[in-house]
Amino acid sequence: MFKQAVRLFSDGCDKFVDTGDLAAWPSSLRVKAVVGARDIFEMTWNFAGPDGRATWEWCTVVVEGRNYRAVRWRRIGSYAIFADP
Repeated sequence: MFKQAVRLFSDGCDKFVDTGDLAAWPSSLRVKAVVGARDIFEMTWNFAGPDGRATWEWCTVVVEGRNYRAVRWRRIGSYAIFADP
């Protein structure tokens, strides 16, 4: 299920980088900032068995001297990941 969600998430990332609008991601992924964890975001793709959530942050990757915005996945799992996002 995570692999399917990441395909949608990736398309949303491209749109977000172009627009800066959090609405770039499909509403089914519930992408938003993690409360109380600066610069960390969450994505929820399933609420019921199995519960599916992930936390991530933006980072910069340098390729041949050019900076690219990228995603660093922090934790993937159930609601329990929010104990230490």
